[in-house]
Amino acid sequence: MKIDFVIAWVDNTDLVWRKTFIDYCSKNRLQEKIVEMLGNRYGGINFLNYQINLVNKNMPWINKIYLLLSNIEQKPKNLPSNVEIVLHRDFIPYNFLPTFNSTTIEMFLWNIKKLEEHFIYANDDMLPIKPMKPSDFFENDKIKIRWQHQEFKINSTVFAYQCKNNCVELSKKLKVKYDPKKIIKPLHSFTPIIKSHAKESYNLIKDKIVPHIRAFRTIYQFNQYIYPLYEMWKYGTLDSDLDFLYTELDEDFDLNHDIVCINAEKNNKYVKKFLVEIKELCK
Repeated sequence: MKIDFVIAWVDNTDLVWRKTFIDYCSKNRLQEKIVEMLGNRYGGINFLNYQINLVNKNMPWINKIYLLLSNIEQKPKNLPSNVEIVLHRDFIPYNFLPTFNSTTIEMFLWNIKKLEEHFIYANDDMLPIKPMKPSDFFENDKIKIRWQHQEFKINSTVFAYQCKNNCVELSKKLKVKYDPKKIIKPLHSFTPIIKSHAKESYNLIKDKIVPHIRAFRTIYQFNQYIYPLYEMWKYGTLDSDLDFLYTELDEDFDLNHDIVCINAEKNNKYVKKFLVEIKELCK
């Protein structure tokens, strides 16, 4: 089985990207987004080199790493030979571009040409710290994933609303009993995906997805977790045993885990500690 690895990435220092961002926001009267661009939402540590290094070190069985970029000027220097650049225009329909929204990108992962049937999707802040095997993600043509069941609240985050949208619309189409007071979603980690099944799930609720695709996130959209949710309800999923750490670097931590997600950088003391330790792990 060939397995690819897919990363969506943006370099907010790229002048071409900045001009596109500013022009779009100015045209659509979204000046507050221009201010946000300069803040933490797009700032912080550049994890990409660490991530690619660790994928090749701890997941050497990965076939290709697909790096999704908005324009070719975003391409980092000195990439390993197994990294293939894919521009948004190559797999996202033109009428949805430009986009600055990862959920829009995620709706069309299945449309990436040459992408293998089995692939792993990762945010660019998720790092494979320990050696892992293909069977940690796929077995008997099923994905391995860890599920979470949470209460849904009216004042939830945009992400939570999107997860609820996944549950509501897929449960209707697949005729699955679902409690609308709950959110069923995977642990926020690497997502194993079967390409043809992802396309099936998109087409199943396309009439709900397409009207809400936007350049920026809204509560009415769907996200990548439609894919594992569809797998569970349509084909069945297996439990993942991978050890995971989510941290915002706001308190002490250790990197003795299979996968680590650094979702924010709140304390400079722990940011410095992380940088020292991750550089050592990359050797």
